[in-house]
Amino acid sequence: GIIWYNLDFGFLMLSFLKKSNYILGLNARNLNFLQPSNSLRAIHIADNKLLTKKTLRKAGLPILQNFSVIRHIRELKLFDWAGLPNGFTLKPNRGLGGQGILVVYGRKKKFPHPWIKTDGRLVEIKDLENHILNILEGTFSLTNLPDTAFFEERIKLLKLFKPYVHRGIPDIRVIVYNSTPIMAELRLPTKESSGQANLHQGGIGVGIDLGTGITTTAIHKGRFIEYAPDTRLLLRGLQIPEWKEILKLSIQAQIASGLGFTGVDVAIDREKGPIILEINARPGLSIQNANLAPLADRLKRVAGLKIKSVQKGVKLAQELFGGEVEETLEEVSGKKV
Repeated sequence: GIIWYNLDFGFLMLSFLKKSNYILGLNARNLNFLQPSNSLRAIHIADNKLLTKKTLRKAGLPILQNFSVIRHIRELKLFDWAGLPNGFTLKPNRGLGGQGILVVYGRKKKFPHPWIKTDGRLVEIKDLENHILNILEGTFSLTNLPDTAFFEERIKLLKLFKPYVHRGIPDIRVIVYNSTPIMAELRLPTKESSGQANLHQGGIGVGIDLGTGITTTAIHKGRFIEYAPDTRLLLRGLQIPEWKEILKLSIQAQIASGLGFTGVDVAIDREKGPIILEINARPGLSIQNANLAPLADRLKRVAGLKIKSVQKGVKLAQELFGGEVEETLEEVSGKKV
């Protein structure tokens, strides 16, 4: 552990860049993996959150409960606001990159008093109505076409993660290909990201060793960081609970969706354990930076393999891609970690 803390991230990045031929870019991702592996039908399922939930529920996988769905303005006008719980998440059905998601943390008093967002600001009925109107008009949708809004139960924060996040709920993104988890990262909400675990909005990405489920390097807005913001809590060395179960669910979600190459987002609820949030037909590539490992190399190592069961996929991922950060450290320092 001492070696790790004293090593400069520059050494690690240098080792990472030596493997630059294997760093996956957008064009290579699209041509070599998305197009051959993801059918239009599977992409249609992934791009539709409500359809994704229906598909995952049919496969017996854990998902979040929906409170209500609003498809038209007339449904909005007749909506029973008193029926909403104290905490919930409001989402666009075809949203992109976390846009349009509104997370309500709770309320100080019963209805009709306003709710409280994750950033501490109050939310009244008129605010929710305006937000839903924007969703219905397609403001946040992939294609800017009219969309559907839905209310979903809010994940209960795991005590382990509470010191590391700003109000919101962290999630784990797992890249899955050919029924094998390839790479994973913990995504932490920050004050800057308004409680959302989205890296493009200012969240933190922390690489995870696939073999152990222990966090490694952390990245925020393109820069390596060691500690959670405004704390002295190290972001590396955190053991993700129920790690094998998370890998298993990721493979099962990939199979159920029909996507050959996907990013599966899993959160850990304090009471229910791991829950699948959504699946992504076009997962981002910054996960390579958080893991200091190129995706293309890993993808090629499992391409064409016959994975006979979910358990085999989990075992293969842990054996092939566990301990790679430690190997890089040993290569750079010449000492055993």
